[in-house]
Amino acid sequence: MNLPLALDSVPSDGTGYVFAAYLFFLLVVVVYIGILGIKFQRINKELGQLNEELEAKAEPATAPVAETAQPAEAGNG
Repeated sequence: MNLPLALDSVPSDGTGYVFAAYLFFLLVVVVYIGILGIKFQRINKELGQLNEELEAKAEPATAPVAETAQPAEAGNG
């Protein structure tokens, strides 16, 4: 019984290629996570700045205001 010729063309020791493929995939995942971390830090910083701006704008609005308007009296009587 003869084996197909396609089996002869497959390298007998392919562990180097498999290791390189896994290493490349791991490198891509690490770079992707690094990019996400940098974006997360930037977004977190921008949200902090926006919160500070909102608090700065809200402070004058929450200050006590002297009431100058008098309540209207009901004259039905």
